[in-house]
Amino acid sequence: MNKIAPAKKKKDHNYNNDQQDAPAQIASQNAAEQLEKIRSALRALRDAVILLNEDDGLEWWNQAAQDLLSLQPADKGQSVFDFIIVPEFRQYYQNTTLPNDGVHIESWRDPSRYLKCELTPFGDEKLLFIYDVTRVQHLEQMRQDFVANVSHELRTPLTVMMGYLENFSHQPDMPPQWRRGFELMTQQTARMNRIVNDLLLLSKIEIEETHEFNDVDMTKLLTNIYDDAQAYNQAYKHTIHLHIDTYDGLYGSEVYLISALSNLVINAIKYTPKGGNITISWTRTSDGCRFAVEDDGLGIAPEHITRLTERFYRIDKGRSRATGGTGLGLAIVKHVLHQHEAQLQIDSIEGEGSTFSVVFPAAYVRSAATN
Repeated sequence: MNKIAPAKKKKDHNYNNDQQDAPAQIASQNAAEQLEKIRSALRALRDAVILLNEDDGLEWWNQAAQDLLSLQPADKGQSVFDFIIVPEFRQYYQNTTLPNDGVHIESWRDPSRYLKCELTPFGDEKLLFIYDVTRVQHLEQMRQDFVANVSHELRTPLTVMMGYLENFSHQPDMPPQWRRGFELMTQQTARMNRIVNDLLLLSKIEIEETHEFNDVDMTKLLTNIYDDAQAYNQAYKHTIHLHIDTYDGLYGSEVYLISALSNLVINAIKYTPKGGNITISWTRTSDGCRFAVEDDGLGIAPEHITRLTERFYRIDKGRSRATGGTGLGLAIVKHVLHQHEAQLQIDSIEGEGSTFSVVFPAAYVRSAATN
């Protein structure tokens, strides 16, 4: 009896260990099954999915990625840059932050195809998605061409109408009951002409693949913008200040920079009640240079701020028409800044005013010391 008891106790002990290990084994098995389901789903996707290791090497990919990059099993561990040979992709890859909008590139194998790459880092690894956006790109090109062509065709008849309306409006013997009608037609025709001009400018910025960039004297440029703003300000009676804290310039398109920065200044003048204060500033920052326009106007509600750069988006349609706005100014600003890899920041409090800031990266800054 004494010899049997220890053996029975040992058997009970092993049985208890098995009971304790069972949940862990089930959890591990479930995790493996879930992982396989995820992999199966990724394999079935029509878009390319690639798992990259900490050394930017190929770790795993689905069938779509294999077809797109002509991958073979022996390619595991090879650098992704050996297969995606596009400078824009390398630049995007090396500067990726979260969140990001990805990068659009032309296919290095077929220039008629367009791809969008989105990189998501997690831990030491990265997940790369590649989408074929050729159809979307063609539709966008068609939209741009349509807007540009229609705007161009509207320009001539509008010019003719404006000329005749102006002549008729100045006739001394015009009946009083007609004069108001001609004034309204003149105003609306002028507004249509501004919309057409803004559409043409926006289309030109979007369609141009290359832009003429040069060293821009920002002190001179901002002084000119300030002088133009003072002339425009005659009817508003604002106090406008200009603070230039650095003589550093920019590498960019002077024509487009004038258009974008002037737009921000004119908006501050138009949407600030008469007799307000507006400050234009140009300062050096730790990572570039900052242009800012600050006003003490009406301010903007938070729900509008993220949509301000959309085409034809207006906070108050009645106020925009009264000030002659086209709803395209900030869309133009957005595209110009995108060319210069600059960021638009909007800070506003209703009833207290707004600050529109543009941060230009150091790569586009030209130090005054080297000029």
